[in-house]
Amino acid sequence: MKTLFISSQAPNTIKSMLCSIGFSLVLLPADPNLPEPVSAHADMLIFENIIQKDYYKRNKELFLGYDLILAEESFGNEYPGDVLLNAFTIGDTLFGHLESLSKEIRNLYLKQVNLRQGYAKCSTLLFGNNAITADRGIASALSEHGVNVLLITPGHIALPGYDYGFIGGASFVYEDKVIFFGNIEEHPDGVAILDFIGQAGYEAVYDKTEKPVDLGGAATLSAECGMRIHDTPYL
Repeated sequence: MKTLFISSQAPNTIKSMLCSIGFSLVLLPADPNLPEPVSAHADMLIFENIIQKDYYKRNKELFLGYDLILAEESFGNEYPGDVLLNAFTIGDTLFGHLESLSKEIRNLYLKQVNLRQGYAKCSTLLFGNNAITADRGIASALSEHGVNVLLITPGHIALPGYDYGFIGGASFVYEDKVIFFGNIEEHPDGVAILDFIGQAGYEAVYDKTEKPVDLGGAATLSAECGMRIHDTPYL
């Protein structure tokens, strides 16, 4: 059974769906230093195996047995201070709003692409060499790096507290499945999204009882025997 880190704000229907397809869930507590609507979102709190130091200290019991790097910088309650860990990678290349990202992230990648969109991970659904986004800047950057991109209509994804959420935050990928939080058929580009996923050889999984909602995606962590915390010095 694969352990999945998701927002503690996820509705019960979504949690039940994830458990039914074989995930063991770890519910992420909110971080009081982040904006409240996204304060428990995995794509704000976890980048690969990097977690903000104070958040780790408050929630150590959730991360026992995982190989972690701790980001020294503090979260901010307003943009761009809230996007410390909000980035994604394709191969050995880092994509994000570079000046806002933790140095622990930037120090790991020689190849880096700066994006104007600070909510890079939230805005982008990546699977294989394919991506779905409503952000034209991200779409252009990915296309330039050989990624097959579907550009969709902005909005139509709920994120309570904001006007709307993003496709990356409303989904995650596991093996050959693209899993959505809510009925992606209700998106105006739902048919195109499902066709694009199918043509890439992936299976779309979603709960038809909920509207599409941005819950911050989901994260997995690499486990080691015992705990190894890399407390990287601030450079």
